[in-house]
Amino acid sequence: MPLIDRETVQRILDAADIVEVVSDFVSLRKSGANYKGLCPFHNERTPSFSVNKARNICKCFSCGKGGSPVNFIMEHEQMTFNEALRYLARKYNIEIQERELTEQERAAASRSEALMALNAFALKHFESNLHDTAEGRSQALSYLRHRGISDAMIERFHLGYAIDKGTDLLDAARRAGFNTELMVETGLEGRSQRDGSLYDRYRGRVIFPIHTLSGRVVGFGARTMRSDKNIAKYVNSPESEIYHKKKELYGMHQARHAIARADKCIMVEGYFDVISMHQAGVGNVVASSGTSLTEEQIRVIRRFTRNMTLIYDGDAAGVKASLRGIKLLLSEDMNVKVLALPPEDDPDTFARSRSSSEVEAYLCENETDIIAFMASKLTSGIKADDPIGRAEAINEILRTLAFVDDPIKMQEYISMCSRMLGSPEDVLMRQLNVFRATRFEDLEKEHLRGSVSQDTPAESIPSSTLHQEISETPVAEQHDVTLRPYERQLVQYIVRYGLLEIDNDNGGGRTTVFDMIDSALEGDGYVFSYPPFTALCDAFRRVRDNEWPSARLRRIAEIDEECAERLSSRRAEIRNTGGSLPELEKAEKMAIAETEAFRDDAIRDFDVRFMQNALVNCPDDDIRNIASTLMMERYVLSRIYSRQGTVLTEKEQLRTLVPRAVNELRSAVVASMIRNLNKSLESFPADDPGAIEIMHRLAQLKVYQYNLVKGLGERIIQPLSK
Repeated sequence: MPLIDRETVQRILDAADIVEVVSDFVSLRKSGANYKGLCPFHNERTPSFSVNKARNICKCFSCGKGGSPVNFIMEHEQMTFNEALRYLARKYNIEIQERELTEQERAAASRSEALMALNAFALKHFESNLHDTAEGRSQALSYLRHRGISDAMIERFHLGYAIDKGTDLLDAARRAGFNTELMVETGLEGRSQRDGSLYDRYRGRVIFPIHTLSGRVVGFGARTMRSDKNIAKYVNSPESEIYHKKKELYGMHQARHAIARADKCIMVEGYFDVISMHQAGVGNVVASSGTSLTEEQIRVIRRFTRNMTLIYDGDAAGVKASLRGIKLLLSEDMNVKVLALPPEDDPDTFARSRSSSEVEAYLCENETDIIAFMASKLTSGIKADDPIGRAEAINEILRTLAFVDDPIKMQEYISMCSRMLGSPEDVLMRQLNVFRATRFEDLEKEHLRGSVSQDTPAESIPSSTLHQEISETPVAEQHDVTLRPYERQLVQYIVRYGLLEIDNDNGGGRTTVFDMIDSALEGDGYVFSYPPFTALCDAFRRVRDNEWPSARLRRIAEIDEECAERLSSRRAEIRNTGGSLPELEKAEKMAIAETEAFRDDAIRDFDVRFMQNALVNCPDDDIRNIASTLMMERYVLSRIYSRQGTVLTEKEQLRTLVPRAVNELRSAVVASMIRNLNKSLESFPADDPGAIEIMHRLAQLKVYQYNLVKGLGERIIQPLSK
């Protein structure tokens, strides 16, 4: 598909009015400077969905969903970024201008489209085999009906059948003009090792197509109907240019609307599990297709909900399977519950043997929070006189809990575990902090692996602003979940004021808020511990370097033209008013000053709005959501007074607040280093040379910390955790 021209994208974003877009789906009423209505993303009686026309964004202060017009359409209609742009283009009668692709882009798109077209052809062929051939009806269709699958579900999930003949699909595809090498790449055809001949890989099997979120077929799963254990039960599509197993979830295309409505995703393991649950009226069910959950799959789900329920089979293997990916889910801030089925059931048999109302009632009544589930399962069967077994179980629970970043949620979990396990909260918290430190050290080591060699001496890691005292401390020790609020404060300044120019005390001159923060962190050798914050900064640089300069020049030309008209009109008013020559000169100077102030404000407003608009409409989900959240928060700059008692201007306040926020992060980094060194000191005898070196480092850090805190006014206000 050709790419939408950048200028067309900008016209769409400029034309899309958030009030008009939301009003197509939500009844809004004026409420002060904003509009309010019932949130379309969750059930509520009191309006909590706020629409800000000036900033062109919306947000629900209950469930948190919202964003720009593009983001709203993506969320509400479950569209991709480009699909949402095309929707808005149709709404505002904007003709889509698609730029000419480069040769490389054209080749990649052509190949990708050819693979997609081949899969679409194969899907129709498999469906036709199931319904229109005697073999398909007598074997595959009978098998599906024996498994309790209705015709409606067969149609909904586009199930099919591969004829049990070596080259049925190959012959049909060749007649249709498809490239046989592409058929091998997608896994539709296999190549004999004996003579190199081609054969249909899925022959004699029921076909389960795998759809992308938008409904395109990228792969297939093929199940045998035989009970012969020497035959593989499933044959699946291999990884290809269009099929990446770690990104796809079976049933996500069919379940996306139900997931958004229910604000919950239910995860099972197999194709039949998904289909039977949908047939039972539970439509918000998807499957990982027997693989462990991946970060990419979780982020797809997060577009629709942060709530997930894992259904596991009642046997031991099912329990173990349900725990796969738990740590990854928790680290992605998902709310995770599990559901135990009766020992004799899996999701498929459970759904087929009960009515829809019974299935839904069981789901509602038997969900258990994941940590409570682990505490119950891992400690059951351990005898009271087995302290080692209990300790191992508790440590396993705490290792999982270490992946929860929300401090309030973590505290609640600690309190719950203390009650269930009979261990004091402070003991659990100390051990949890050990596991959390290990987690972040491992993450940072993985992050540094690509940029800093394991053998690179710590002294070579850049650190200028954090001074020589801490230049020997590896960056890995600087990252701690407690740093997230301080990082978030800096990102908030970047989103709200990034392109605003302020005076730079370091060497004079002027710099933007973003450059002041960026240069300080670069000098420290510090990288945000939360990857989406880093991605947002990278997106900021791209927009600033590639799109902003030319747009700014055009806008300044428009502003100058408007200023000339304003000044001319003002001068005409002065002449008509009359007065003495000194009075006319004074009025003239005032008019010029007012026009210059108008020009400065207009340029400042453009700079701020341009970057905010770019970030809240970014194709990247994380960047768009972070920017939208920070834009919609009720936030004002701290009121700062001059020595004369007057309130400082916005730029004057930022000149003070931005460096202060940088130093607050530095102080938090140093505090984290001190905690880590104190912890490592516990493992050394007092007279050990290693202990002496650590104490020397601690002394240096505490001097630096004292100077930082003193410069900050001897107290640090910790930003609110989000």
